[in-house]
Amino acid sequence: MSDDGWPSGDPRRFFDAPIDPAHLRASSPNVYRRAVWIALGLGVGGGLIGLGAWAIVDGRWWSVLLGALALVVGLGLLVRGLLAGNASKPYRGGPLVPGLVVEQADATVQLLVLGDTSRDPAAPPAFAYRLVTFEAREGTRFVPGQWVPCVMHGFVAPPWSRQWWNFEASPVVWATADPDVLDRASNVIPQAEWEQLRAGTARVAGIRRSWSRLSRIPYEELHESLRRPPTRLGVPVEWQADGRARFVGSVSGTAGV
Repeated sequence: MSDDGWPSGDPRRFFDAPIDPAHLRASSPNVYRRAVWIALGLGVGGGLIGLGAWAIVDGRWWSVLLGALALVVGLGLLVRGLLAGNASKPYRGGPLVPGLVVEQADATVQLLVLGDTSRDPAAPPAFAYRLVTFEAREGTRFVPGQWVPCVMHGFVAPPWSRQWWNFEASPVVWATADPDVLDRASNVIPQAEWEQLRAGTARVAGIRRSWSRLSRIPYEELHESLRRPPTRLGVPVEWQADGRARFVGSVSGTAGV
């Protein structure tokens, strides 16, 4: 961790380090997750499409209705399976965010993550807590209280929304075991975000009850330095009376981790 670091949205906060393919296959549960989605898509999805077509051909109204429903569900599963991303996809340039292991039960790990969900570069950050659950692979170590730099990815929102509705996060340690990369990933995240994440542990019980596993942070509960960062997109800004940022400086260096 570092007292300095870079504000959310800064180009230097984006993951840009070599991925160790062998380490990724051995440590990331995303490898199996992709296999499951492909199996569901091709097996279950394909089967439902076949059954749906047969039911529609039957001709009776209830058979046609059930057949149409089976076709829609089957096509959805098939497309989801075909589009399943590989295990390296989260590390293709996502922003680095702080994570904290809040529970480890057998192989099931819950990780609390702090991420900026704002999509408007001239608006203040919109931080939210996200609870990520995964099955830890054999030989990996995740214990309660462990600080874990993560890569934010899997963003969900309609095109018109000014904030992401939800997101996923994957630990950097799945992509590489290089201690220098892991240290740099931790140090580009400012100390204020790690402290804000620690404060979020009081919300974990409530987040577990939420279907989205996400909890937005009110402005007044944010660490003061996170409310109006000195830069947006790596460019110095001045905050106006209307709460919007005005860009006043030049673009800084954009080297990532």
